[in-house]
Amino acid sequence: MTEETKNNLLIIDKSDLTSNELSVSALSEEGFEVAILPDHSEALSSLSELRPDLIILGEGLAEDSFETCHQLRQAVGIPILLLGTAPRSRGWVRAINAGADLYLARPVRQAELVARMKAILRRREWACTGG
Repeated sequence: MTEETKNNLLIIDKSDLTSNELSVSALSEEGFEVAILPDHSEALSSLSELRPDLIILGEGLAEDSFETCHQLRQAVGIPILLLGTAPRSRGWVRAINAGADLYLARPVRQAELVARMKAILRRREWACTGG
C-alpha cells in the first residue's frame, strides 16, 4: 500500500463499535476509507458499489452474525474480521466455520485491531502478487 492508496473498509455493526472501539478519523489516518452499515442486507446489496478490501463484522447485529459472515463469504472472497462477545476459543471456531479470516473478542484495542487488519491485507496482497 502506497501513501496515496487507501484500503476500503466496510464495517457492518449495529452497536456502538465505532464510538467505543474504533475511531473513523483514526482509521482514515491509518490508510482506510471507512463505510459503516447497520445491517447485513444493506451490506450485501452494497458490496459491488463499496468494493471493500476488508470487512469488519460486529456481533451487534439483529441477525446472527455468524450466519451473516457465511453469507458474506459466499458473496465475496475478501477478508472478513469478526468482532464478537463469545469467549475467544469458542468464538474463533464458530467464526472460522462461518468463513471469517479472524475473530477477536470485544472489547478490543484499536491499535491491535488496526495491526491485525493491516496484516490480513498484507497477506492478501502477497498472495495476489505471488510474493
